[in-house]
Amino acid sequence: MLQFTVDKDRCVSCGTCAEDCLPQAIQMRDQYPVIPNEDICMRCLHCLAVCPVGAISILGHSPAESKALKGNLPAPEQVATLMKGRRSVRRYIRKDVDPALLRQVLDVAAQAPTGVNARKLWVTVIDDLEVMDDFRREVYQRLENLVRENRMPENPRRRFFTTAPELWRNGQDPIFRQAPHCILVSNAVDAPCREQDSLIYLSYFELMAQSAGLGTVWCGLLYWCLRLVLPELLPRLGIPETHELGYAMLFGSPAVHYMRTAEHGPAEIHRVVWSGR
Repeated sequence: MLQFTVDKDRCVSCGTCAEDCLPQAIQMRDQYPVIPNEDICMRCLHCLAVCPVGAISILGHSPAESKALKGNLPAPEQVATLMKGRRSVRRYIRKDVDPALLRQVLDVAAQAPTGVNARKLWVTVIDDLEVMDDFRREVYQRLENLVRENRMPENPRRRFFTTAPELWRNGQDPIFRQAPHCILVSNAVDAPCREQDSLIYLSYFELMAQSAGLGTVWCGLLYWCLRLVLPELLPRLGIPETHELGYAMLFGSPAVHYMRTAEHGPAEIHRVVWSGR
């Protein structure tokens, strides 16, 4: 059930919700919006967000629980500074991130869009340093076993994964960078945008995490390790067979703090001129 309700004392019958409804699930009847066929609703909550007077509630969400955008959005310069100041952090303090802070970051990242609003992502978090250390040690031990038994699978990063156990024995952590935590995002194999959704989610997670003072780094090495070399660990991480690992990110309290943006601009843009002749 959609629990689609309209506060008729507030509704001004403007029809904005119906105009903005992509699948055209909302129709105006007797001056008020209704959803005759709930099956075609995308559950995107656009109707709740777009209503100018806050008259629509849906799926248990009401305008009273939302935050008005007017007057609450950051200035473009602030957003630009956050995005330009984002750094890949590879030095971390060995301590757990405050659970309340991490919960806040995860709740915001959960707002990330998915193709056709499918929302089939499976988010896996290692938020305990001891668990992360156990996971870290087992990854290197399994890699070492593969090297010793000459069973390292052929893959584009074979040379790295062959040398990683030795680096680990010498006190380095080339895969995890001593990060106290990691987040793995998987998507359903039947999701319309299987590859893209996970990357969009992690982009949201990263920007929110760094705005909260946390460090992050996109970890292709862990992603490739789990996908190409040690896929048997995926079920142990709780990732169901119905989902495919999309990417991995390390995070935690940074042991390094960057003082300024590093400007890469101006942007190189290739504009299209379309001629119908």
